[in-house]
Amino acid sequence: MPTEHGDLFAEAIEPFCGALTTFLIEKTEESQFSGYSSEAPDEVVLRKALRRAAEEVGIFAPTADMVLLPETDWVAENQAHFEPVRAGRFYVHDSYHLNTAPAGAVPILVDAATAFGTGHHGTTRGCLEALEQLVRAGAVMAPILDLGCGTGILGIAAAKALRMPVIATDIDPVAVSMAKANVRLNSVLPYMNAFESRGLEAIEARRHGPYGLIFANILARPLQRLASSIAANLALGAPVILSGLLQTQEQQVLSAYLSQGLSLRARIHRDEWSTLICS
Repeated sequence: MPTEHGDLFAEAIEPFCGALTTFLIEKTEESQFSGYSSEAPDEVVLRKALRRAAEEVGIFAPTADMVLLPETDWVAENQAHFEPVRAGRFYVHDSYHLNTAPAGAVPILVDAATAFGTGHHGTTRGCLEALEQLVRAGAVMAPILDLGCGTGILGIAAAKALRMPVIATDIDPVAVSMAKANVRLNSVLPYMNAFESRGLEAIEARRHGPYGLIFANILARPLQRLASSIAANLALGAPVILSGLLQTQEQQVLSAYLSQGLSLRARIHRDEWSTLICS
């Protein structure tokens, strides 16, 4: 499918999947999505969802192939290949790599699981490096919001580095449970709490603001939709770290935040992905 419409189709497919990944097809302007589910989705309903998305942008619906995979412990498979990641001062590792972190590094223990965020993806690394820049500049105030937290890795990094209160939210209750487990695992329970919220709709998400830093590592289209809500819940002059977007989607996302009175502070590129710091 055309990469420029990737977010639209991701939203169409997501309800049918327990996990969804995106692959850019080399030397083309197209992307491929792979979704995984414990149960076979209704193929007719799935194809209708793809057709509706395609009609919205006036293109032919992409094809969807379904394959029954053999039973595999994918978590164990991932953990076996989950090498530690260094991003700025942060050292992300799993339970299989409990060796001592490099001197001066902030260790973050996150096991590969059903929620997004292990430090290997270009968006997560970009967010950690953006946090490093802001910490060095002394540009972060309390409290901090990790919006669409997944495993909670970004909020945990902020809690460990800054010892400031962090609120983490996600639309997915499984991700919230995983984030809570990782908060305990990383001994940041005194600083960080996670709960379910669609964007900033939940009262708990709004009542702790305005925020001195917001992480929003989601997708380009949701980032655009949430621009006014995120800006309204930022403290005056506070930064927001935006990620989950391709470099080709930078301008459309940035425009949404510029229209809210924010300005671009820095950008970080990792692989084909972009992370923006605005304030």
